[in-house]
Amino acid sequence: MLSKAWGRRKGAFFTAVLGCLIAASTACGGQTAAPKTNPNDPQNTNATLLGSTSTDSGWEQIVNEAKKEGKVVLSGSPSPLWKKSLVDAFEAEYPGIKVEYTGANSRDFWPRVKKEQELGQYLWDLRAGGVSGDAYESKRAGLFDPIRPLIQPENTKDSVWFGGFNGAFVDKEGQYFLSYLAFAEPTTFVNRDFISEAELSSSSQLLDPKFKGKISIQDLRGGAGQSSAAALMNMYGEDFIVNLLTNQGLAITSDNRQQAEWLVRGNYPITIGFNAPELAPFAAQGLGKNIVTLKDDMPPQGTGFGALQLLKNAPHPNAAKVYVNWLLTHQAQQQLVNAVKLNSRRLEVQPGDPTTVLDMQNKDKYFVHSREEYVDLKLRIIELANKLLKK
Repeated sequence: MLSKAWGRRKGAFFTAVLGCLIAASTACGGQTAAPKTNPNDPQNTNATLLGSTSTDSGWEQIVNEAKKEGKVVLSGSPSPLWKKSLVDAFEAEYPGIKVEYTGANSRDFWPRVKKEQELGQYLWDLRAGGVSGDAYESKRAGLFDPIRPLIQPENTKDSVWFGGFNGAFVDKEGQYFLSYLAFAEPTTFVNRDFISEAELSSSSQLLDPKFKGKISIQDLRGGAGQSSAAALMNMYGEDFIVNLLTNQGLAITSDNRQQAEWLVRGNYPITIGFNAPELAPFAAQGLGKNIVTLKDDMPPQGTGFGALQLLKNAPHPNAAKVYVNWLLTHQAQQQLVNAVKLNSRRLEVQPGDPTTVLDMQNKDKYFVHSREEYVDLKLRIIELANKLLKK
């Protein structure tokens, strides 16, 4: 079980992640630009992708038309690290195509797009973000076009993807939500400077009255807060979530930086639905060295912000196609995970975080909360949050 391995490693978790996060923070300082590539290098999978299609006049025409369009309009994580990773390397590879990037959490982005499309405004090409309940509601509202037809054959080989290429699609149709990251995603982090392992070792113990007023959680309307709450409900039942929201005095925030600071400073030494890369600025200062994760009875498999969606009537369709195929290549995936310290679904990509690598031999044991069959679970989390957290 991953959870047992996770438990064995948790004491060393921050030591491993500390170095990763410092490296990521350093990369943010300007060392993530794409290196110059040798098109004859067989290890260069961008060259492999474009090399096999560059003689194809159809692909050349797409690239040329993309350059005429001049840009791709993309929304993704509000994190500056993610923005840099999704913009700089692509623009270096395709200097004639700019990435117009807007960072936003899904709970804020999808209501905005819905209103725009109702007014006949189709302003976005792609969303590079997580797959939460509101994303599926947006699919039901018809806000997307299928992304699968955009993908070149060089990027669809089953042998290079965890669970095969079909496994990368989490929607029922296998057409709309393409996940390119996959990693073990613990629901809960704790700062051992304030709470010992003897007191708290498993997420199943979160209802203990002694932890009242000590727990923060990311906004449950979407993102990591919603996903982690759904995973907890899947493991321990709805009554567990009801008691957690009702009795434990949760501090709720939509500010990732604030959540990290609360955890590091001990204002709220336990947090649910947390993105570990947010620790990077603190790790660089030597802070939060004893932050670890709790054992989950059924480990969730996450995608983080690592999924792609194509918005309806994308205004720059050729640039969107070039961007999608670039992002799925080995080289682009390696650059991305090196920066954000997560793991790619591409099996030949070295992990950005070795502590959250999925177990290939037991891939069916994970709770893949981004799959559409669990959307009602996530929507139930929203209902409970709206009902129980009213002030």
